[in-house]
Amino acid sequence: MQRLICGGRRNKWVVLLTATPINNTIFDLYHQVLLLTRNDDHYYSSWGIPNLSALFKKLDKGEGQITELLFQTMVRRSRLDVLKRQQAGEKIIIGGQEIRFPRRILKQFTYNFESSFQGLYSRWVAYIENLNLAPYNLENYVRQKNDKLTDRQLRNEVIGSLMKTLYLKRLESSIKAFEVSICWQSDFQGRFLDLLQQGHLLDGSSYRRLMALEAEEQEDSVEQVLVSLPEVNPEDYDLDKLTQAIQADQKTLAQIIQDLTRIQARVQAGEDSDLKLMAFKRMMLSLEQDKVLVFTYFKDTAEYLYQQLLEDKQWLEAMAEKRSRYRNFSSGLRVGLLTGKTPSREREMLVRRFAPRVNRPFSNPSGCGEDYQEVGCSPEEQIDLLICTDVLSEGQNLQEAAVLVNYDLHWNPVRMIQRAGRIDRLGSPFEELTIVNGFPEQGLELLLGLVRKLQQRIALIDQQVGLDASVLGEVISERSLEEIRLLKEAQTPSAQSEILQALEKKVDLVSMDEMRFPLLEFIQQSGLQAVEEIPLGIHSTRYQAPQDGLFLAFQVKDRHFWHFYPRIEGRISVSIDHLQSDWGSIFQLLYCRPEDFPKPDDLPPAPFDGEIFEVLQPAIQNLLNLLNRSQGSSLLQPSLPQWLRRIYLVLTEVEDAIELDAVTEEARQRVLDLVIHTKSIRTYERDCKEFWKNYQKNRDVANLIHSLDELFIDEGLYKGSSSRHRSPTFFTQEDVQLICYQWFRSDPEPPADPYLLRRRRKDPYEALH
Repeated sequence: MQRLICGGRRNKWVVLLTATPINNTIFDLYHQVLLLTRNDDHYYSSWGIPNLSALFKKLDKGEGQITELLFQTMVRRSRLDVLKRQQAGEKIIIGGQEIRFPRRILKQFTYNFESSFQGLYSRWVAYIENLNLAPYNLENYVRQKNDKLTDRQLRNEVIGSLMKTLYLKRLESSIKAFEVSICWQSDFQGRFLDLLQQGHLLDGSSYRRLMALEAEEQEDSVEQVLVSLPEVNPEDYDLDKLTQAIQADQKTLAQIIQDLTRIQARVQAGEDSDLKLMAFKRMMLSLEQDKVLVFTYFKDTAEYLYQQLLEDKQWLEAMAEKRSRYRNFSSGLRVGLLTGKTPSREREMLVRRFAPRVNRPFSNPSGCGEDYQEVGCSPEEQIDLLICTDVLSEGQNLQEAAVLVNYDLHWNPVRMIQRAGRIDRLGSPFEELTIVNGFPEQGLELLLGLVRKLQQRIALIDQQVGLDASVLGEVISERSLEEIRLLKEAQTPSAQSEILQALEKKVDLVSMDEMRFPLLEFIQQSGLQAVEEIPLGIHSTRYQAPQDGLFLAFQVKDRHFWHFYPRIEGRISVSIDHLQSDWGSIFQLLYCRPEDFPKPDDLPPAPFDGEIFEVLQPAIQNLLNLLNRSQGSSLLQPSLPQWLRRIYLVLTEVEDAIELDAVTEEARQRVLDLVIHTKSIRTYERDCKEFWKNYQKNRDVANLIHSLDELFIDEGLYKGSSSRHRSPTFFTQEDVQLICYQWFRSDPEPPADPYLLRRRRKDPYEALH
């Protein structure tokens, strides 16, 4: 895609359409933006974004602001934006029909985490916490080592914490998912100790393969990973200490496996039961809707739930009786299972059987009428209850269901919103959609407390040594744990609406309509002329504000800027270090509703504060300095990457070393000019490195030059190359206009002068300037 965009004509138009610009990490969006900038990290430097890569690294750490970049690159209309417009009275029409989104309702089914299976859950949680997991941190067992923990030891400690977190997740999910992991770990540790004694070591890349296996992301066997381990000298390790740690874990794991075996025997004898599964079955019997989508994180849980439901004939009969009572259906409940192991063709058929109306084939076979039903989509073959993993959480149309059930906890509650999007889609026939979440009644705090402890340790190590995002996977933040509590405690409609909106805003990243909507609403109510008549330089004062300071809105030619300066020790600080310029943050300070204030005719004239004259000139100078500095930096060529710097040095030094023929010299000049001025050259890194490798073998400079030249000609990189040399655009004070300003004061509003309240104003804006 980058080669297509970077090569040939420069004036290409690129439009990217996606419902999920961020799927895994913030860097998903970074790579999409690079398509717009032709791989140029410095493309938006004149807009105050010196380096895209640096910005996204900050964003990944929860720092930095992305509003300006989104204004430059993205047009967004989220579900929340559409709902706000509809609430204001606007009709959204698509395909001749008015669009309506269903209302989301939260429900839950609860179970006693501590009482399940004779109270063994809490004991298993303690067992997990005390596991050594020695194979994941062999550095602790090296004979000669420093007293201070090495970076590798710290990183390996994280692997152990991640594995423990995974076991806690699987324990909460289902007893079957937990059993699979515990048996897997027991077999692995025993086999690992045998191999270590034979001289094999678990290395970093094998860590990731094993973790992927444990998370069911790969099909490799544990044995394949273990036999491929690199060879080491067993004498370098304290095998006695390592053996003791592994044997201690094996003893703990054997105790858990023994408990699990005993539980299975009791369940088969009817002496015990899975309280979570029972609560789920009761919840299903209470639902009036006939189509239900059930999500779980783990394949083992999905398979366990599917099997348990099909084996419970009494429950299936009760569900059939309920369906006949509510919907007059004569057929029994049809259950489907879809996981990552489901073949793609079978997956498509399951989706079509669950939601046949919105997943029809594009055309009927020749000669078939409108009543044609594809095989597997007849009413008798339709699925009523579909159990799936997150392989189905995005990109599917399943709006024929009105209920979504999350069988296990949301360790990242934003995932709930992404899952809800499968049934909350355009064309849903329902007024309300129900999202049912499973929660432990008792034992939740114990579980969350241990997960928090593990995650805090991971975060601390990440700050110390830096961790690979591919190892960390989905991070469970403190905020996520708090959101789990809020979801469980949200019982009233208002509390449910509040937490749903908060989670939806996290999915949306930044609402592009949020700042435009109040203006559009005002224009709808008062007309565009009312806006056009507002004079430049208008000002107001907001009392009882959350922060003391001054807001200034500037226009510089065709660009607009919002700046906020705080009041420090009684005076507005115009230090550039205190300047706030992020649109989103300032909007939150400015935002207010008309009903919070008297009508304009009832407002007294705003008192004039002469301090504006002390502040305005330095503020304008700060604006010009920032603008002209960014304009200047946009003209600087970024440093070349190491691989390109080698090529550049060879092409510049050859001028003094050997004499080239006229054709080769001309090609050398073209290539050098392109290397220096084309920031998207890294798109062709692989080709250039291959040419460099050939050059290192034969030291043929002419061949290197012509190889590069032919590549750049074939890719059309020389076309329009002159447009890359831009002239600087610097701004002066004459280019700056003050649009408006507002004082923010935390103290209460002073009493109004009675005379001013009675005085009739000739200027309708006298209250504001």
